[in-house]
Amino acid sequence: MSALNKKSFLTYLKEGGIYVVLLVLLAIIIFQDPTFLSLLNLSNILTQSSVRIIIALGVAGLIVTQGTDLSAGRQVGLAAVVAATLLQSMDNANKVFPEMATMPIALVILIVCVIGAVIGLINGLIIAYLNVTPFITTLGTMIIVYGINSLYYDFVGASPISGFDSGFSTFAQGFVALGSFPSLLHHLLRVDCGGVCLGVMEQNPLRQEHFCHWR
Repeated sequence: MSALNKKSFLTYLKEGGIYVVLLVLLAIIIFQDPTFLSLLNLSNILTQSSVRIIIALGVAGLIVTQGTDLSAGRQVGLAAVVAATLLQSMDNANKVFPEMATMPIALVILIVCVIGAVIGLINGLIIAYLNVTPFITTLGTMIIVYGINSLYYDFVGASPISGFDSGFSTFAQGFVALGSFPSLLHHLLRVDCGGVCLGVMEQNPLRQEHFCHWR
């Protein structure tokens, strides 16, 4: 029985050792600077990680099914540059498209989502019908998207894109009418995306097989 308990302990330590290290590091940081646990600091950390968490949720589902997407980060970069050029205010002297009216935020979000969906569709078609491994496929897509992003950014003048519409600036800061808690919108989006991903995984009839094989 003792040998069994020892084996079980070693198994848990092997699988959860990273969490132990994380907790130790967290304790050291809190000991050195107690303000680390302040509400404002925690909100800033969560806000800065919001985009990465949303990307990670999507890639996590691919990893569980023995896939991956190396181009996800580049897609977000392309979406950010495109969205920024479409949401500049009309009175901005350096507006990239001076003759184009500022688009509604919802429409711009739809446009960049379509761009990401098209790239994802291309990845899926190459993987499914050309039998190219996800790693190689998305590695190539990552380089291509980075090139497109560089060309687009060079087209707009290779200068910082600024002077956004006031409505977009307020939206991007994360404040909503529910209250004044900093970056509340980012937290809500992260929770919503997490719920959607969890729901999709729960509805997948092969989820148990995927998770067991991954573990």
